[in-house]
Amino acid sequence: MADAHTEVVEQPAGLPQLNVIADGTFTNQLAWLVLTFLVLFLVVSRMVLPRISKVMGEREEKVATDLDTAERLRNEAEEIRVAYEASVTDARAKAQQVIVATKETIQADIAKAQAALDKKLGTKADKAEKAIAKAREEALLSIDSVATEVATQVIAKLGGIEPKDKAVNDAVKAALDTVKGA
Repeated sequence: MADAHTEVVEQPAGLPQLNVIADGTFTNQLAWLVLTFLVLFLVVSRMVLPRISKVMGEREEKVATDLDTAERLRNEAEEIRVAYEASVTDARAKAQQVIVATKETIQADIAKAQAALDKKLGTKADKAEKAIAKAREEALLSIDSVATEVATQVIAKLGGIEPKDKAVNDAVKAALDTVKGA
């Protein structure tokens, strides 16, 4: 046990990269921080940002195109609506004109039919009046003979004598002349 005294060196526990705290310098960590930051900055600025910018630009362009298309379609729809309303108004006006023209035609046809009917009825009424006048004249002409015959039969039945035709004719004529004169 001659050298019984050996010194044991104590080694710090944990990761050796973090042992910088003991010596008071952070150079190792700072170098890795700067290097990592530069690599991430280059990756983001060269790869990620251009893609994001491209997608954003495409999206803005698509939105602008869609807005233009929507505006154009809205204007076309408005023009179609205005044209539709104009055509409906024209159709209503034409329908009204057709109705008026048809009504006038029907009224003219009714007036013609009424005039034809009036003429036909007037002709029939004239014929009927002439027939009545003719029948009246015939009745008046035959009344002498009928009255004479009736008077002869009445005298024969009531008086029991056969009257003379000339006397009965004269009496009937006198009676008829009195009636016709009145």
